[in-house]
Amino acid sequence: MFYVSCFMKIIGHQKQLNILNKSIERNNVAQAYLFLGPENVGKFTVALDFGKKLTGSGKDLNPNLYIITPEINEENSKQKEIKIEAIKDLQHWLGLSAHEGKMKVAVIDEAQKLNKTSQNALLKTLEEAHTGTVVILVTQDENKILPTILSRCHKIKFGTVSDQELQKSSAEEIGKNVLFWSIGKPGLFKKLSENGNALEFRQEVFQEFQSIFSKNVMERMALAEELSLDIGLTLQKLNLWLVIIRESIVSGNINEDFTGKKIALLEKIEKSLNLMIGTNANAKMVLENLLINF
Repeated sequence: MFYVSCFMKIIGHQKQLNILNKSIERNNVAQAYLFLGPENVGKFTVALDFGKKLTGSGKDLNPNLYIITPEINEENSKQKEIKIEAIKDLQHWLGLSAHEGKMKVAVIDEAQKLNKTSQNALLKTLEEAHTGTVVILVTQDENKILPTILSRCHKIKFGTVSDQELQKSSAEEIGKNVLFWSIGKPGLFKKLSENGNALEFRQEVFQEFQSIFSKNVMERMALAEELSLDIGLTLQKLNLWLVIIRESIVSGNINEDFTGKKIALLEKIEKSLNLMIGTNANAKMVLENLLINF
């Protein structure tokens, strides 16, 4: 469990907020929710806001709001799985009386990281839910959560927000590059607005991506070898290539030479990503096969 030092500003998601606010007004709050949608769109922020309203407290240190989030592996910066100990601690907390008799809310962020044992323990918690308690699961992948848990949750779906909503949320004029790379995700928008290095990296990737189309076969093979030396960085780049192509399909802002190849290239990059992430395939060969098809 940890306390949240502040509540971030919610950008967009008015439909979802209306549904949740009306459930409070009508005294029709579910005992379990699933907030589902892509990463960085603001699901967790809305969950915290909902928890704040249900507990009747906007304080930073809210004893009636319990938060579980995956720990980060220091070696590779990846999220660890959420183990049963975290759910046992949650069960103990839910069994205690609420502070000043108010409602208690537990938020489990990145709930797809719950391992099988912890999910079974959570299922028992939901089956024996205490009156006056609400559990909110926040996830980008419901397929990794037990169907028996999903069946007990009221699902609220989240999507990306418009550029207009992103722009409106800022007191300053936001450049087109920030909006382009934010791809409708408030979390990314905030990061890119505050971190010039993150934006500069994406612009460099954009330029590198465009340059591939003018390279000859030998130059592409040399690039494949270079990319294979740092797989972590290359995976980031390939994901950004996907963003470039998807955005170009919508806006048509990539050069015409590659218009007819967009969908096929998307599929090839996604296949290459899956091979490098999920198999022991030789990264250099995967990248060579990818780049030769540009």
